[in-house]
Amino acid sequence: MSLSNAMSIGQKAVTNAQISINTTSNNIANAETEGYQRADAVYDSASNINVYGTSLGTGADIIAIQANWDSFIEKQYLAASADLSSSEALFKYLSQLDSIFSQSEDEGLAAAQDEFLSAWSELASDPDSLAERTSLLSEAETLIYALNSTASELKDMSDTVESEIVDQVATANELIDSLALLNEQIVASPDNYELVASRDQAIRDLDELIGVEVISSSDGQTKIYTETGQPLVEGSETHSLVYSGSKSTESLQPGSAYDGEISYSGTSSEEILIEFVSSGADGTAQFKVSLDGGETWEEDANGNTLLYTADGADNSVTVAGVEISFSGATADHTAGDRYSIVAKTGLYWESDSGALVNITPMTDSSGNDINNRTSGGSIAGLFKVRDDYIEPTLDDLDDYTSALIWEVNSAHSQGAGTEHHSAVEGTYGVDDQNAVLSSSGLAYEDEIESGSFTINTYDADGNVTGNSSITVDPSTESLGDIVTKINTDFAGSLTASVNSDGELEIQGVGDTTFEFTDDTSGFLAATGINTFFDGSSASDISINSYIAENKEYINAGAVADDGSVSSGSNSIAESINDLLNQSVSIGEGSSAQSATLTEYLAAIVSEVGAAAAKAETQVTCDTASAELYAEQQESVSGVNVDEELVNLTKYQQQYQAACQIISVTQEMFETILGVM
Repeated sequence: MSLSNAMSIGQKAVTNAQISINTTSNNIANAETEGYQRADAVYDSASNINVYGTSLGTGADIIAIQANWDSFIEKQYLAASADLSSSEALFKYLSQLDSIFSQSEDEGLAAAQDEFLSAWSELASDPDSLAERTSLLSEAETLIYALNSTASELKDMSDTVESEIVDQVATANELIDSLALLNEQIVASPDNYELVASRDQAIRDLDELIGVEVISSSDGQTKIYTETGQPLVEGSETHSLVYSGSKSTESLQPGSAYDGEISYSGTSSEEILIEFVSSGADGTAQFKVSLDGGETWEEDANGNTLLYTADGADNSVTVAGVEISFSGATADHTAGDRYSIVAKTGLYWESDSGALVNITPMTDSSGNDINNRTSGGSIAGLFKVRDDYIEPTLDDLDDYTSALIWEVNSAHSQGAGTEHHSAVEGTYGVDDQNAVLSSSGLAYEDEIESGSFTINTYDADGNVTGNSSITVDPSTESLGDIVTKINTDFAGSLTASVNSDGELEIQGVGDTTFEFTDDTSGFLAATGINTFFDGSSASDISINSYIAENKEYINAGAVADDGSVSSGSNSIAESINDLLNQSVSIGEGSSAQSATLTEYLAAIVSEVGAAAAKAETQVTCDTASAELYAEQQESVSGVNVDEELVNLTKYQQQYQAACQIISVTQEMFETILGVM
């Protein structure tokens, strides 16, 4: 009986050694495999038997092949890894953004702007010079190219980020599905440590895309949640991430009787939260606005909460570039009624019912992450760089360009060149010539004020034949009304009309020519009459084709009180050159600020550079944190080939010893059989 036990012990020992050698060999083979977890054979002493009153051991059994893994360290690693992936994605594009705005004394937007405005000073010194006019156009073209190309690069970058988000969301959903399948397989084969290792690696891959929280169950399955608590994987059940277009949601108070709808148009990098603070007759109910999920509310210049009046489409309000109006009786609103407008693509979690929950990353004015929104993983980093940097920078560049266009055109439209006009055509059109100017669709309709402009007419010899002041009231008069006034005041000498593009045209009758002056309304610049630039943003700014083709219509001087334009007149050129140091209004609504064009442009460049430097520092810090936990986990689960070679030698010796047990026991059997 004891010899049979000894033979059994030897056979078990041989099997155990073979399994241990196989496990160690597999460790060595996977030393460079990402996500592989070093495995060990787990031994347990077999139960004793009683032989002739003596308790004898029966050897050992391998009860499991166990992977080495520290779940506590892994939880810390996942948090650090998600932060690192987010900051890396942020820095990747911020460094590109910084290079786009790279400035030097002789190159960049600031240098191009200064050369353009300084060229007006050169023209002022010799206002009749064709050479100076040609040089001015050249500097204008350089500035326009810089603005156009910068806007194009920013839009291309935004498109690239969008494309990367789409791809990463798709990859995340694939990982979510594969994790659910791995959960099923692990339940069916709980001892398969390689399946567990594959699942842990898949969790890491998902965490790099969107930060996750992991909870392990006693049955071996894993539940995976977003950082904000939405389940992504629960056993074999999954919830997908959805990349969706713009949408609005409402949350009305129980006592609210409003049954209309909110309407909006336009896009914005901001999410707009509206909360009604009062009800009242149509056109009187007021609401406040938050751009950080209700953490703070927009304020006016005096620090008071900024209030907007709710009304229909004809009296819509614009918030963060989005035009908002309400249908139905706005008086039925109750204080506390809320609306959320996401006028951009965003990230959503899909519930069992198919409802989408907004988890798009959002930061407050200080750059801190807003609660209940995902913040970790490369997807979050991509959203942040798009919404907090690329799009706002493009908006700032457009605001700068719009102000530049308006200020130059406003001055230029009241000036005169070296030749009188025989015909002019506006560059900005209205949607409806019968609509009041303040709601006509003109790009600069908000700049028109109650005032007037003067037209002077001349005969074939250049003698003044007449003049008239055309009054403008943008709140009551349309472009059609202004056309009528011009035709009435200048009957027989000028004809005015609106073309099919909604643009104002003024034509001299016969040999009649004309000039403009003293525009206190902004009407000429707003309609693009006698202006230098066309367009209203960095992507579409251009030189008015009228002066690009006829340099004599570049306005250096102005019309005198007697209607004459003297040679050497340079007041307009000087006033445009003064924009180098003159504070102007840049931006719209509550975001408008007073600054020189140079200061505003410098602020854009500075903010981009500071953001890139901060992101680089964040990557350094997050890398150190992630590497710390990765190294700690590696010390537990990683394969050290030298140690495995030592183990291989040990198990080889164990195998040899086990074979010796069998050999000795077999000889003893043979001896006994020989005696018998």
